[in-house]
Amino acid sequence: MKVIDETMSIYQILIEYPFLLKIFKQHGMGKFENKEVLENLGPLLKLRTALSMVSVNKESFIELLNKAIQDNEIKGDFTLADSPDRQKELTLLALLPCGMKMPFNRAFDNFSAEYSRQTDNVLHSLVEGNVNHELSYYAYMDSVTSIDELPDIIISSDINSFYHKPFQENFLSKEYFINLNASPMNIDLEAIGFADPRDQFTMISANLLVLVTIDELMKDNAKPKSWEYILKDEFRNKVIMRGQGGFFCNGVLLPFYRMYGMEGIKKLASSVYAGLHPSEMVKMIDSKKDDVPPMYIIPYFFAKKIKDQSRITINIPSEGAIISPVQMLVKKTAAERVKGITDFLCGKEFGQISAKAFFPTTNPEVNNNLEGIKLYWMGWDFLMNDDIGALKKEIAGIFNKEFMFTGGVV
Repeated sequence: MKVIDETMSIYQILIEYPFLLKIFKQHGMGKFENKEVLENLGPLLKLRTALSMVSVNKESFIELLNKAIQDNEIKGDFTLADSPDRQKELTLLALLPCGMKMPFNRAFDNFSAEYSRQTDNVLHSLVEGNVNHELSYYAYMDSVTSIDELPDIIISSDINSFYHKPFQENFLSKEYFINLNASPMNIDLEAIGFADPRDQFTMISANLLVLVTIDELMKDNAKPKSWEYILKDEFRNKVIMRGQGGFFCNGVLLPFYRMYGMEGIKKLASSVYAGLHPSEMVKMIDSKKDDVPPMYIIPYFFAKKIKDQSRITINIPSEGAIISPVQMLVKKTAAERVKGITDFLCGKEFGQISAKAFFPTTNPEVNNNLEGIKLYWMGWDFLMNDDIGALKKEIAGIFNKEFMFTGGVV
């Protein structure tokens, strides 16, 4: 291994070891992310000079860089989709809703920089978007049987394979995890029974799904007062929900099944025109075309991103905005060792960041600013007493069959 020393230029270091940019950014040297700055200034600037400019301890920083290089050579970079078995190398794995990923990364980068300074260790973490992992990582998790194959901390989104029968039998029933939620949690979520009664999941936040309508395209139709409203026959192919390539969001399908049974799933499939990523829904609405569907089941975060709010209504049906959970699993055996990390993830600072991004937090000290928004949670009895994995497959089969039969667009 080549050893970094103070006489090397910033350009020389970052061209040879680009993954070290994260550490530079964590210590106030984010300007080198700019290609022009790196190419023009980087070759002229020695590491010792750069560190003196930002008042960073030279010896500690160089030691941190060399340890990161050593760790990288041993472990290498990887993506979860390509190498899910390598998750055991991580301290933290986070699979987040798209709207939460960016604010999480900003906050966590700052935290991990301080954590590294205090512990003299690089925090091995991997943060990815949750989208698409239903068909890759979560499918892999159905076959994992050993607690040693898991990171110390896993943050995940939606009703995923951690709710499936294999994971329940292999892990949850053996009480391998610890619940770090405050009791009671934030009143907004405490009121709907969001806390895990088994004390295995630490519930972090919730992705709220609302119904956006384009007012001018609703014509003479009344405003939807209930989720059941969109199941009417006259709304065939009039709704967009999250999905792609024949896969549709379980965060929508399971609650609709819970509320309206399998007949409701068939009616929903008939109403859905296509499955899109929420960012694509926003673009479709902002296009102001008159040949697009009038209704969108969309995360609240993305609904707030629509440019012209005057031509739409963000509807909260009478049952409530549907909650898609963001949850954390923390190994009991690692709880003390990772306490500094979990204190941050459960703390007020990150809770405020989450709430500001329209993801209500469970932290009781934070005001979620929900403005009277009612919440719908499908409930722990349903999640614990049904074979959720098998049910998801059954629902998907029936939904897709009806979706194709009624003219849905893939």
